[in-house]
Amino acid sequence: MASRNFDDSMEEKYSSTLGSHYDSIYAMMHLAMNVSDYAIYLLDAEGYISTWNAGAKRLKGYDYDEVFGKSYSMFFPQEAVEAGLPQEELAIAARDGRFETTGWRLRKGGEQFWALATLTAIRGPDGQLKGFAKITRDISVQKMLEEDQRMSAQQLEERIKERTSQLEAVAEELRAEREKVQGMMVKLRKELDEKEVLLREVYHRVKNNMQVIQSLLKMGARTLTADNGREVIAAAVERVQVMASVHEHLYQSGDLSVLLLPKFLRGIVEGAVAANANQRSDIQLQMDFDEVPLSIDSAIPLGLLVNELISNCLKHGLAKDRPGAIQISGRLVPGAVRIVVQDNGKGLPDNFNAYHHTSMGLKLVENLARRLGGKVEYSSDHGCKVQTYLTGLCVQTGQHLSTQPLKETYPELPLYESKSVPRPEVAPQA
Repeated sequence: MASRNFDDSMEEKYSSTLGSHYDSIYAMMHLAMNVSDYAIYLLDAEGYISTWNAGAKRLKGYDYDEVFGKSYSMFFPQEAVEAGLPQEELAIAARDGRFETTGWRLRKGGEQFWALATLTAIRGPDGQLKGFAKITRDISVQKMLEEDQRMSAQQLEERIKERTSQLEAVAEELRAEREKVQGMMVKLRKELDEKEVLLREVYHRVKNNMQVIQSLLKMGARTLTADNGREVIAAAVERVQVMASVHEHLYQSGDLSVLLLPKFLRGIVEGAVAANANQRSDIQLQMDFDEVPLSIDSAIPLGLLVNELISNCLKHGLAKDRPGAIQISGRLVPGAVRIVVQDNGKGLPDNFNAYHHTSMGLKLVENLARRLGGKVEYSSDHGCKVQTYLTGLCVQTGQHLSTQPLKETYPELPLYESKSVPRPEVAPQA
């Protein structure tokens, strides 16, 4: 194929016209004949095709016999030919020595492709124009990618403009809303300030009333001489103090409707221990509480319940001849809040029956637990353990509780028997 593309007649022609330059050009053309990625061919000074390589046949689709002696304008679209582009390229290449361009070109059959074309003038030793070397490469894929990128960039720019316009409109609406909200906030702040003044006044009135009640009961306790009268009034003082602490925690929390279980019950437990400091001073406390919100309606009976249980441990449960320990927990379980109070004392009497007991404290515990949707369970193993499942706390707080079994590590109390403290168990689901 190469010998047909650059045969003896052409060798004679270029040898006579190019002189000493012919040998190098001849060698280069033989090398170019086998290049398949580029269309490489020679034109005479008028633009007619004189050689044709393998790449030209692959790219253009023509055999050498179909193009030899024809004008290279046959590869231009009709509108380019009518506009004189082929002649213009030849003129520029002849003037400048080289011309490079991109544009649509034709294959055999009329199919168009996007080409990168270079036209180089060939001159003889005397400087006379002898012809042109033409190199063409198909860059349709690159053109398509560039076009896709251009379209994507254009579409992105349009979307950015549209989005910017939308954001500006939204920003204007937000500015108007902000001004409106700021006006409402000024109004609300004024109302809140007025309500805060009112609530502070209510708080001080309630606290003062509680202090009056405590003072009266303490005065009565100092005058009583009956064996149990003094204890009854002291217990009443302690209960009123629990009610007062609810209001104090509520005010200090910053939310006048909700208390958190851990902070609230820690205060109740510590207050109960302090109130019974004359009973025992060497108490080890272990407390473990989940974050459960409490309303004021549930906090008061819960505080009284825990206070009563702690007081019972201090007064009746702990042994006198060894250090005492009390363990208190409040944990979320499916459908309830489980409260456990356990000591390492002497335990319950053998004939103990909570339902037939005459103790005012135990009756109060039962009533408070019932009010909170539960009942009290007593057990005695290395001390006294009291637990209750309070379903009413869930209803009042609106807390969504986990339905998964509770996993916990329950620390052991410092006991003096060989057996360990029984771990509290999760209440069975209904």
